[in-house]
This record gives sequence, structure tokens and C-alpha cells, in this order.
Amino acid sequence: MLVVDGSPINLNFINSINPNDVENVNVLKGANAAALYGPEGVNGVIVVTTKKGSGRSKPQINVSNTTLFERVMFMPDFQSRFGSGSSYDANGDGVYDPIENQTWGPAFDGTLRRIGRVDENGNEQLVPYSLIEKEKFKFFNESNAMTIQNDVSVNSGDERSNFYLSVQDLKTKGVVPGDERRRTTFRVNAGRTYGKVRVSTNLAYTTSSYDATSSLVYWYVANTPQQVPLTSYKNFLTDKWSDHNHYFNDYYPNPYEDAWRNRQTGRSDDLVGNFEVNFKPVKWINIMNRTSLTLSNGANKNFSRAITYSDFALHNNRFISSSNVRASVSDGMSLGNRVQNELIISGDKDFGKFNVKALAGNLIRQTFSKSIGVSGVNLVIPTLYNVGNRTGDPGLSEGNFRSRLVSAFGSVSLGYNNFAFVEFTGRNDWDSRLPINNNSYFYPGVNASVSLTDAIESLGKSKWLSYAKLKAAWAKAGNVNVGIYGLESNFGSAGGFPYGNVPGYTAGNTINNPTIRPEVVESYELGGEFSFFNNRVSFDAAYYYQNNNDQVINVNISQGTGYTAAVLNAARFYNKGFEFDLRLTPLVKLGKLVWNFSGNLTTNDSKVLEVYGDLNELNIGNTSYAIKGYPAFTHKLFDWLRDDQGRVIIDETTGYPKQNPAQTIFGRTNPKYIVGLNTDLNYAGFTLKVVAEYRGGNYIYNNVGADLGFTGVDRMSAINNRQRFVFPNSVYWDGSKYVENTSIVVTNAHYDFLQAGRFRNTQTNYYTSAAFWKLREVVLSYDIPQRWLGSVKVIKKASVSLIGRNLLTLRPKTNWWTDPEFSNTTGNAVGTTTIGQTPPTRIYGFNVNVTF
Repeated sequence: MLVVDGSPINLNFINSINPNDVENVNVLKGANAAALYGPEGVNGVIVVTTKKGSGRSKPQINVSNTTLFERVMFMPDFQSRFGSGSSYDANGDGVYDPIENQTWGPAFDGTLRRIGRVDENGNEQLVPYSLIEKEKFKFFNESNAMTIQNDVSVNSGDERSNFYLSVQDLKTKGVVPGDERRRTTFRVNAGRTYGKVRVSTNLAYTTSSYDATSSLVYWYVANTPQQVPLTSYKNFLTDKWSDHNHYFNDYYPNPYEDAWRNRQTGRSDDLVGNFEVNFKPVKWINIMNRTSLTLSNGANKNFSRAITYSDFALHNNRFISSSNVRASVSDGMSLGNRVQNELIISGDKDFGKFNVKALAGNLIRQTFSKSIGVSGVNLVIPTLYNVGNRTGDPGLSEGNFRSRLVSAFGSVSLGYNNFAFVEFTGRNDWDSRLPINNNSYFYPGVNASVSLTDAIESLGKSKWLSYAKLKAAWAKAGNVNVGIYGLESNFGSAGGFPYGNVPGYTAGNTINNPTIRPEVVESYELGGEFSFFNNRVSFDAAYYYQNNNDQVINVNISQGTGYTAAVLNAARFYNKGFEFDLRLTPLVKLGKLVWNFSGNLTTNDSKVLEVYGDLNELNIGNTSYAIKGYPAFTHKLFDWLRDDQGRVIIDETTGYPKQNPAQTIFGRTNPKYIVGLNTDLNYAGFTLKVVAEYRGGNYIYNNVGADLGFTGVDRMSAINNRQRFVFPNSVYWDGSKYVENTSIVVTNAHYDFLQAGRFRNTQTNYYTSAAFWKLREVVLSYDIPQRWLGSVKVIKKASVSLIGRNLLTLRPKTNWWTDPEFSNTTGNAVGTTTIGQTPPTRIYGFNVNVTF
């Protein structure tokens, strides 16, 4: 959940916040955060406070520019020995095929060979049959991807008022040729005090646009044979061998042309703001009313340019040019808003050694969204991408969604002598997404803490112990993980149903549940905060335990019911672990040299305690399962058939390994350990900041490997140079027992086994640790001395910085495919990578900042 200046908004808006506007960020972890922020805070809250302006005699103006360059960091390890082909000869060696996208051909020999078909004039394209190094990197990196960000802000105020104004413009050119984005954000924060009344407003407007390809560019680039000079085909409008009539590949398009042909463009306009009034009738009571608004409008257009093939291309038996392609277009419009009002009455009163804080509040929220889509697939004028320029009936869609939430919440906190505190919280929500007769749920909480250094006089006077506090908390949090109108089946029109042009409606493939219950997370936490040696060493430690009940999951059911899944409260599991934070401020101080360091360690373990009914497991997407007695969540994969020692069982006749017909349980999908390291080194105006992170204890299935194995370009598809071999760690049945295999080789080590056989379909061949170390950011800054800025002091402050992000990723040697942090979904079904993701990138650049 994202909270900006006290107003909860959709987490998607986090990318539209200008980082230069941020005053501070606070992360509230776990279910305890839901006590104040409701069901959306059940998994934690990111609280962002933006700059408000401050009292000063003259306005302060800040101007900055950040220019960043982006380059592809790494791609999968490709085999480098074999080129185009999809068959083999009697000796088991690949046969060259000049028109193939697959690379099951013969080994590179450096000779000149034709690629593609002979053209209509008898001309042919000849290239050396040898590996072209880094050609696929060049496809992405020749686009000179970069981001230019310009910022201007004005900060002003006095003892009764504040004012802050900022403008940010950001332009991005992506690593895929032709992809561009732009975002412009305007922010105004202002406030003024009138006696006992404080009035303030925070308003941000963001307009964004994008122009990106909808082509499968990465697939086409990655699967291009290694002898093909891919980057020579960029001028497809003027170069004969690059156009769609002559491009060498019989099956895939030129990725440069396809990226140009298939585009998606759009614009969004978002307004986020609030208006807050605080009234203090007496010193110890405050009445606050905050009205918040999030308003979003979006428009998008997807189009595909027509392809008209030459008569030669249409009739030369090329698969890809068997018929012309009509131009198509689709347009969409959407609007949405989220309006809420919070009324909170709070009090803070001392009674001798006791302090009492109390809060009571009410929240009313409504969300609304509407979307309309229209499309046409037969455009009359091929270059006019307008849905009115079509023949036949258009495709049409419309969606309307509205939900409401009403909440009542409160807390009471009792403090004694400023060292012992206990707080009780409670919240009740009424959510329109739940059944009307059961849409209310309550969740309480309690937390307590004691400052040992304030409570025990001898500790407070200690020379080595600066501060010590113990804390404990218990809370329940509810979460409605159900879509709007998710209680009953929704129906949509179905073409050709029941027959011809007679209109008909069909239900979706998922059975919705009219008796669904909210998910409930019960959380326990114990911990302490300690600092030593005049606060130079600070250490926080906490143990947490969470019971996750009534988890809402789409459960696969028999298609004989007419549906494929049902929405059910279908799982219960726990999370537990430790969180440690260490701060050394400073770690070293020698004259002008100051070195600060901080680090954190989080461990997480989980176990599924129960799934639906008598079931022991549920598939939640990809290869991820909720399995009773195992971590949430766990991989299930197809593996080789193995004996009780884990050795692979082969067929004693063919030498091929046997695949286990049943899936096998493997490791967890989510990290068990997360380590963060932050350090900054300051010396004579120079500051070096470094951020690094480790994640590990989890595993990933790289389906990208199987995708690349289809064309034979993956490193694994060149096992033993595609010559027959004894399958490693294998055994065979001699009639009475399993015997180690030392002599039975696979019948074929080429296309039949590695591509068309069961090798590519055995998922464990592409299964690896998801651990990594990342150097997430390095920033070297220099504050220019005031004496260099002139005696007039027009320029108050100036600095320059060098910036690097994602500079280094260390992975296990077994992971040669992609960034293990990638996933083909943003939901729970993590742990799978595909070739649908573009390669990870490295970013570097500079920043110039001037204050007037």
C-alpha cells in the first residue's frame, strides 16, 4: 500500500512521484500497519511525505538535471558452435538450411554460405559461416537508450505558512529500437495557520505518454542464428535483403521491421491530491478532516501496419509470406477515480506521570472505473489507424466498476513516566465487495514497549549503552482479496453462440463465490532497539510470526463442470522469521573523513498448514504450488525418473533418460534470506554512497531456457557438441537391480533428443538457484565549495554526481539465463522466467544540482 501525505493511493502511482519532492519515506511492515490504514495495509505500507516548504526570508529555487544511459547488462549464454538447420544426417551431424531460424545445423567452419532464399533475379546473400560476437547485444545497445530528467522547484514560507512548487520532465528512450516514454509532473504543496485552524493542500498532476512495440522482439533476436549479421537489417524500408520480401528467415520476421509494424501508444493524466483542515479547540485535542482525490484518465491505441508481399514472395513457398497481412487497430479509453474522506479526532493529555493518547476516526471511500475498447482488423486505407476506417463489424468492449468502503477505527495509548507504553487499536470495515449480509469485519491490535535506559537509572547513566528498548505487538488484519463484482458469475457476449449471428452470452471460466470471506492475517512481533557508544552503534532486532488464514485462491476444477477454476478460501499458512538492522554512524571518523555504514538482514520461513477440503496441494500459477507441509510457495516440476540414490534411470536400449510422468516437489519460490548493505563515505565535499543487496534460499524455473532450446540456440542445446554420449549420473535396470551406466550412449544427441524429444520438456534441466548479489546503486557526489560560486551568493549551493545503477549482478554459475529477480507475473505465482521479458540493463550517468 502507498500513502502519500496521509492519503492512501494505488501503489501503481509510486512511479509518478518525483523523487526530488520526497521529504522522507517510512516503511511500516506487516499486519500492524493495517490498524491505521485498513485492509490495503495488510502486507505493509510505504509512507511517503513530500516537501512542504519551510519558513525563510527569501524563496529557495532548486534546478537539476539528471542524464542516464542504459545498456543491456547480460543475455542468456548462447551456444556458439552451430548455425542454421533443423535436421541431421546419417552420422548425426547437422544439415545446413539457409532459411531456418533454428540452429541445429552443422558446426561453424568459416566458409561463405548463403542465408535466405535466392531472390527473383537469381541473386543470393552470402555470409561467413562463423560466430558473430555480441551481435544480439548490439541490436539493443545501438539504440542509445537514455533518460533525461529536468527538475525545478521553489521552496518558501514563513512562521505561519508554507509553499512548495515543483516541475519535473522526464524523457526516456528504451533499449528496444523506437520505444520512448515521457512523464511530466507538477506539484503544489501549501498550508497556512489561522489561529487555531491549520489549512493545507497537496496536489500533484502527472501526464505520461508512451510509444512502445507490441512485437515479440526479444524472442526474434535471441533465436536468430549466430552467423546472421542481425544488425545489418535495420534499414528494412530501403535495403532489399532487410525487407519482408527478402529477409532470410522463412518463419520469423525481421525484428527491426516487426518492432516498427506493431506499436502501442498511449497517454495518461493523473491528478492526486488532498485538502486537510486541522482544528485545535484546546491545546490537547486536534480535529482533522482530510478529503483525498485520485483522478485518472487514459487513452491507448494499438496498431499493426499492413504487409503487402511481392508476387515473388507470395509464391516462393516461404511460410511467413504465404498471404498478405491487413492493417489493424484498437483504441481504448479509461477513466477512474478514488474519493475518500477521513475524519479523525485525537487527544494527547498528561496526568502526572501518565500520558494518554486517544484517536477515533471514520473513513468513507468510493472507487470507480470505466473502460471502453473498440477495434477493427480490416482497415480500408492501410496507413490510417482509425477504427472508423474499417470494413465489417468492430470489436467492442466496456467495463464499469464501483466499490465502497466504510471504516471506523480508534486507538488508545497509555504511557507511564515516558518509558513504558501500551497501545490498543481496533478497526471495523464494511466492504461492498463482500456479501451484503456479511460485509463487516473487525480487527484489533495491541502493542507495548518499555525504554530500559529511561526506566533503570543505572542503565541510563551507562557510558557504553546509549539506549535500550523492548517492544512487543499483536494484531489482526483483514484483507478483501476479491475483485469488484467477484461474488457472482459475470457474463459476456460470445461470437457465433449459440450459432451464426444470433446473440448469446457466456459466463467466464471461473466460478465466483457468493460466500467468500476476507483473508485474515494474525501477526505477532517481539523485538528490541539498542544503541551504544553515544549512538555510534545502533542495533534493532525483531522476531515475527504471521498466521495467514482464509487465503483466497483460484482452485483448478474439472472442465466437465463447464468451468476451469473456482474462487475459494482455500489455504492457511504461516510466515515467521527475524529482522535485524545495524547502523554504524560513523564507522570511521578521521578528520574530514567520515564513513557511515548500515545493514539489514531479513529471514523468512513459511509452511502451508491447510489447503481446501481434503486436498493436499493447489496450483497457484506457473510451476508454483501451495502444498501442505511445504513453504508457501513451492515448485513442482517434471524431472527425470530416478532411483532411490537420485540417479537418472535410462532406457537400456536407447540410452535415453526416462521422464517421471508425475511432477516432483522441489524448492521454494520466495527468498528465505534478504541482506541489504548501505554505506556512505564523506571526505572534503566528496560523498560516495553504495547500496548492495543479496537474496537467496529460493529457486527459479527458467522457461526461457526451454524457449531457446526450441531453436537450439541455448547453451544447453550443444551438450557434448551434439555427439552421442553417456547420460551423466545414470543407471539402468539389469533385470534385478539398477546398475551404473558407463557404456550405453544416447541413440541421438541431436534434434530428436534435445529439441523434439523429452529433454526440453523436462523442466529440471532449466531449474536453478535464484540467489544473487546486486550492486544496486553507486553515487559519487561533490559539493562545490562556496568560494567557487562567487561572492554575490546568487548560487547558494551546487553539486555534481556520477550515478550507476544495477552495475553488477552475481549469480550462481548454473544460472546462465537471466536475472533471477524477473518473473513472468507480478502475482503470487512467482519463480518462472520466460523469453517474454527483455534483458536486464545497466544504468549510468550524471546529475547536476544548483540551488539559488
